[in-house]
Amino acid sequence: MKYFGQIYKSVAMRTTVMVVLMVLLIMGIGSLWQMQHVRSVVGAEAQRQASKSMESAIKVIDNRVSNVETAVSTAAAYADMLAPHESLYGTLLERLIAENNDIAAVTLLYKENYFPEYGRYYAPTISRDPLTGELVEDEIGGPENDFAYLETDSNWVYTNILDRGYWCLPYVDSMSTKRAMVTYSVPLHDKNDKIYAVLCADVDLRWVQQIVEEAKPFDFSKVSVLSRDGQFICHSDSANILSVNTLTMEKIAIHNKEEVELLQRMLRGEKGSDSLMSMARFLDSSSNGHDDGASIIYYAPVDRVQWSVSFSIPEDKIMEQANQLRKNMIFILVLLLLLISFGMFYVIRAQLLPLKALAKSTENVANGNFFTELPELHMKDEVGSLRDSFVEMQHSLANYVAELKKTTASKASLLSELRIASDIQMSMLPKKAAAYTEREDIDVYGFLKSAKEVGGDLYDYFIRDEKLFFCIGDVSGKGVPASLFMATTKALFRMASAHVDKPAEIVNSINGILEGQNEYNMFVTMFVGVLDLATGELNYCNAGHDAPMLVSAEGIKMLEADANLPVGVMGDMEYTEQHTFIQPHTTIFMYTDGLTEAEDVDFSQFGDKRMRMVAEQMVAEGDEWQQPGALVKKMEKTVTAFVGRAEQSDDLTMLAVSYLKSS
Repeated sequence: MKYFGQIYKSVAMRTTVMVVLMVLLIMGIGSLWQMQHVRSVVGAEAQRQASKSMESAIKVIDNRVSNVETAVSTAAAYADMLAPHESLYGTLLERLIAENNDIAAVTLLYKENYFPEYGRYYAPTISRDPLTGELVEDEIGGPENDFAYLETDSNWVYTNILDRGYWCLPYVDSMSTKRAMVTYSVPLHDKNDKIYAVLCADVDLRWVQQIVEEAKPFDFSKVSVLSRDGQFICHSDSANILSVNTLTMEKIAIHNKEEVELLQRMLRGEKGSDSLMSMARFLDSSSNGHDDGASIIYYAPVDRVQWSVSFSIPEDKIMEQANQLRKNMIFILVLLLLLISFGMFYVIRAQLLPLKALAKSTENVANGNFFTELPELHMKDEVGSLRDSFVEMQHSLANYVAELKKTTASKASLLSELRIASDIQMSMLPKKAAAYTEREDIDVYGFLKSAKEVGGDLYDYFIRDEKLFFCIGDVSGKGVPASLFMATTKALFRMASAHVDKPAEIVNSINGILEGQNEYNMFVTMFVGVLDLATGELNYCNAGHDAPMLVSAEGIKMLEADANLPVGVMGDMEYTEQHTFIQPHTTIFMYTDGLTEAEDVDFSQFGDKRMRMVAEQMVAEGDEWQQPGALVKKMEKTVTAFVGRAEQSDDLTMLAVSYLKSS
């Protein structure tokens, strides 16, 4: 235990042991990864080969099936010139079968009593003799031919239901050849767009087996093709073709759930590969149900006919050479691990020794003695760079402490100045938020909350000659520049409105002065109004600001206001003046975009709709809305709750004027 304690206290020894253990771990993991990688590469190559073979087989199958569809659809396109005529339909059938060698027979299934002289069923056909290739004509419709297609044939029934081309389920040819067949049928329409016949093309499926056998990636691969009803179109054992339905194979459901799930994926038309612990019994009839080694099943759909092609490959055949390579790698890696472990132990111990001397000196630096002498290390590697870095750190720490003291003092002074500036700015606004409470004809309430210590919003009001002069504005930008522009704008408003009672003239006067001295291209949106307290007449001028909201017992509406340009943009701008009459007991609610554009943590805005809802709610609840202070406070409380934990993004200003004169 004492020896291990010595190792724990020594950085060199502890680091050496940890590095050696880490190397052992890395080498072990690397070895396992390398072995797995080899298997992955081999598996990937097998999968690449299988995928390539699968794509090739499916492409060929799809092309040949597509050729049949195209041939039948093309024939159907000009069928109305031949099929309706008893003497010409044979030409249609003969052309179709002669021009496509994949078609074994073509048939026209006519609707009931289409040719009355032939009775209820009439199905002329031309078939190709599988041995000689000779074309043979026949008529196969009716119970006497065991083909009552109007009631029982899926090609007739489903083509009529779907009213488009239809591939039927594979079936065994009723002829002596007992071939696997599939039929593609399309409807034929008369001039009234009614189906009068179904054109059918029977396809011999023996070529499908040949294609997948030629395309299989390895000689030891097993191939199969499943139809959408779970029957084999192709199989390594020909006895299983269209004679075994995998959906009802009881031995699969009982013995192997994985095979059932694989089968279901194939029947759903999925594409992929699965590894099974034994060869899938429904793909390889030679499997006896015992664990005979894992197999990889590659499968992909032929979408056009809803078939699923699969290759089954024994994994031990694929990994035969990789397994032998794995055994050789294990022996070599064990030997390398032993040699590397001993070598790294001595190298690391030697490299870490200089750190011990450096550690003793840096203890004093950590205690605040920044000018402690560090040992000389004549090394140009990371250890030497570490020593040089400690020297630079000594000087940097000393300078940093001095700068920190200076910066702290400067920041405290700046904050103090900003607080004073904020107090000065607020003092420029009307002294009381609520004004003229002693009067019975008017009540005014203003509110301003800056996003920073100082802001660019403003409002002002005063009474002269029994007229209420008021304004609200929003300067572009924020902070100190905006606050200076705001102060100038407010002073100009007071100066202009002291002698003029026309809002447009007031705004024109402010605009002319600001634009002429606006070196920094700032501007301010403003709404200026003059309310005659005796008559209720309101003259106003809007300079790019949000239109005020009128709140009364009759409802909420926005005051119609010309947009005009903001003040300070164009010196020769002539602002328009508008006027209206404010009914008694109406509140004029003005605001800046800091209200409607206030954002919550999800960057959703408060918006005009919520603002109107607050006013509507107050009107519905009683007469409190006639108190401008109550309306502003309610609006401020609602927007604060909406914003929540989000930081205030813009200055917020509201000004409410209630005209209370009795009518």
